[in-house]
Amino acid sequence: MSESFDVLVIGGGTAGLVTASGCARLGRRVAIIEKAALGGDCLWTGCVPTKALVASARLAHQMRTAERWGLPAVDPQISPRAVMESMREARRATAVHDDPQRFRDLGVDIIEGNARFIGPAEVICGDRRLTAKDIVIATGSRTAVPAVPGLAESGYLDHASFLERDEFPSSILIVGGGAIGIEFAQIFRRFGSKVTVVEMASSILGTEDSSVVERIGSVLSAEGIDVRTGWKVVSVRREGSGRAAEIEHTSGATDQVLADEIFIASGRRGNIEDLGLETAGVRTRGSFIEVDRYLQTSAPRIWAIGDVHGGLRFTHVAAYEAVKVVRNMLFPGRSPVDYSNIPWAFYTDPEVAHLGLTESEARQTHGSDVSVYEVDLSDVDRAIVDRTTAGFVKLLCDRKGRLLGAHIVATSASALIAELVLAREKGVRIGELAQVIAPYPSLADAVQRAAAIHYQRLSGGWIGAAGRRIAAWTQ
Repeated sequence: MSESFDVLVIGGGTAGLVTASGCARLGRRVAIIEKAALGGDCLWTGCVPTKALVASARLAHQMRTAERWGLPAVDPQISPRAVMESMREARRATAVHDDPQRFRDLGVDIIEGNARFIGPAEVICGDRRLTAKDIVIATGSRTAVPAVPGLAESGYLDHASFLERDEFPSSILIVGGGAIGIEFAQIFRRFGSKVTVVEMASSILGTEDSSVVERIGSVLSAEGIDVRTGWKVVSVRREGSGRAAEIEHTSGATDQVLADEIFIASGRRGNIEDLGLETAGVRTRGSFIEVDRYLQTSAPRIWAIGDVHGGLRFTHVAAYEAVKVVRNMLFPGRSPVDYSNIPWAFYTDPEVAHLGLTESEARQTHGSDVSVYEVDLSDVDRAIVDRTTAGFVKLLCDRKGRLLGAHIVATSASALIAELVLAREKGVRIGELAQVIAPYPSLADAVQRAAAIHYQRLSGGWIGAAGRRIAAWTQ
């Protein structure tokens, strides 16, 4: 006999939990099916533990470079087990927010196990049969392991499996130069590993503005990280206790990299196996679920949110989509998703924050009407006194002064971008942004200083025009 719910959520990560709590607070009968622990990738293997490691690695780096602050440099005595336990303690402290009892108190039925569709509105989990008016698939994604000969036999790590370990390799080859690969490259290097990054594309951080790529590349190089773009791994074999990777360049050149470990960070794939999606009439694209602009799948009243549909794979995007799908399921009319003002950040040191178009994208769309306002942190007093000048703020505007994009490299870029998200969302123009008063000294001043270039150029134009008129009168 089937149990009936208003909303059934498959997957207990951010997308699923926000959906379940939102529906429950609106008085719906809700169940959530999760095969592991509530919290998903973000809590257990993603955002939370990795940023805890970023913090520890940053401190180790500051100890080694303490002369910048007028203090004696210290070579930190790193205990991998202590570092990893500190990370896990931070994760445990954060996990209270995803405690199953919090959701049970809202009336959500928490079901442990694997879900599988047996019809367009019916799911089985263990010996339970569940039907629902609306079903939300929020099963997330995992590392997409490339089909490299010898890789599986030789063994490899990814971000999830590494977090279960208590040691750092003396050398490591990272396959993939996206956000995960580059964050871990810096983490490993600061914990003492020799690090090589191999990226198939012509540059790391392929979604980012060229100025960001150049600056972060310089930071990584200065820290002794060997970044090889345009290379791919073509085979791997065991070499003693380590691995030997044969790599090939787009030019046809070949080389070999020897490392204790290989770390895969070359992409993601959706967790859609064994869900019975065909039975429910849910179409897929590769390993991801197809959705429309309202997050509905090809099957009526079945929705997919978060990483599983292959869009922007960030925790804050998953939460945004959950709010949208709750609105679209439970209220009249439909509200489409709009990603145009979604920011993201990468947690290198310094951090990277991104909003809107890159300069290249802006010029493709708006041509010569694009204005660039950029301030280097070496000209910002707070960055100077903090000894954190390896960054910049870059604003891109159209001819009417509307913000097309913003790119920040700074120690707190993920916080600084919020002001610009609001500005773009509310249509604040560059002249108005220049008039925002920031505390002094603060890195927020860098945003205002970048915007103030707009008035400097205007005044230069006025002065130049006046000079030309004076010169004409005196001739």
